[in-house]
Amino acid sequence: MSDSKIFLEYRGPVDLPVIQLLLKKLKKTKEYTELNKPTGKRVYALLVECLENISKHSVLNTANETGQQPRISVGKENGKITITTGNPIPNIVKDNLIMKIDQINQLDQASLKTLYETKLNHELRVNEKGAGLGLIHMAIKSGNKIDYSFSPLINGYLYFELRIALNKYIMRKLIIDQTQSTPKVILDPDNRVLQISGESRPPDVREFYDPILSWLDDYGSHLINSEEKKDPVAFHFDFEYFNSSSGKYILDICKVFARLHSKKVPITVNWHFEKDDVDMLEVGKEMSKIVKVPFEYIQG
Repeated sequence: MSDSKIFLEYRGPVDLPVIQLLLKKLKKTKEYTELNKPTGKRVYALLVECLENISKHSVLNTANETGQQPRISVGKENGKITITTGNPIPNIVKDNLIMKIDQINQLDQASLKTLYETKLNHELRVNEKGAGLGLIHMAIKSGNKIDYSFSPLINGYLYFELRIALNKYIMRKLIIDQTQSTPKVILDPDNRVLQISGESRPPDVREFYDPILSWLDDYGSHLINSEEKKDPVAFHFDFEYFNSSSGKYILDICKVFARLHSKKVPITVNWHFEKDDVDMLEVGKEMSKIVKVPFEYIQG
């Protein structure tokens, strides 16, 4: 059964005051405020690009000639946020639009970013409104292909419809390379790799661990309120050594897992230790006892 709902909709001319009004309305919708920050920022950015695209490229004063006004809607459908736009355009720009969008849809994220940088450095010609930057930006932000269609209107116009979709939940990866005094951190929910490994004695322990705790809090909130909580999540601690200051923050991380455990999220905490490192094993057991979460102990 389809789960769909429109929570922002507008039809009419698009100019700067209208853009400002619609962005304010978006921020006040319940559906927007419930999104996690990375996803909300992407939805906001996509709406800005769509509105500016209409404002820059839609044919002005065509409502009387074509009977069609620009329109835009934001909704949710089957676990995704969708932004749909429509606006009149001259028939002569159709082929160029198709060429641009089809090129974009064939590229992966890395190639899109390279193309974006190239276009960004492109010197615009006189009367050129853009170099396709908006469309490329939409594809990068959404992570999906751009759907589009054209419907014939009168007097040499077409109604150009565009649809962008992105997942309701987007969590950026957090990757921190290992140094002599800090561990390697891989927080990659897409590939289900969650791991801290190495030696932990950062010069500023709070500065190092605060972003990790913030990321885990955000991810944990998503898991609690999502169908994904049915899928098991495994986190790996694989320390060679950590100092007492780091230990306090590692315990705070374990408390995040305790919250997930209490909410029935199937979280597994894997505590790695070397064969003869009894101290590391005992520290893991002590943390498990404090937070009341069972650990799996993996001997390396």
